[in-house]
Amino acid sequence: MTPLRRVAMAASVGLLLACSGTTGPVAGTLRVNLADPNNGQDGALLLVLSAPVVPTSVAAEAGLTLWGAPVTTANATLVLTGTVSTGTILTLQVDDINKVAQYSATLQQVASSSDYSLRLPLAGYSLTVTK
Repeated sequence: MTPLRRVAMAASVGLLLACSGTTGPVAGTLRVNLADPNNGQDGALLLVLSAPVVPTSVAAEAGLTLWGAPVTTANATLVLTGTVSTGTILTLQVDDINKVAQYSATLQQVASSSDYSLRLPLAGYSLTVTK
């Protein structure tokens, strides 16, 4: 092999390696986290989950019951019942965790665990979706 061919071959291999650094979708788990000012005193949540594509699965955390599953649309209305407290309330299996910024959860209503009266206003409550 001539020196010119060796240089051309090395340049070709280097170019291929440089282009191979792109990453594709990474399937995995996202979490919906709740900040609850009445930590442990709420008994039900009504929320809307928005996603770029329908999650593979949606599951409630231990001690909570999920109503409205299986999720079949990119904007799903869900209810969680049980002793609701600050922390992860749902896990989502998704096709690409790198699209986490495109997922959102919006709290619509919260009910007290003692008598299921609605908590108004929802100041202090928030939902976030994280990896």
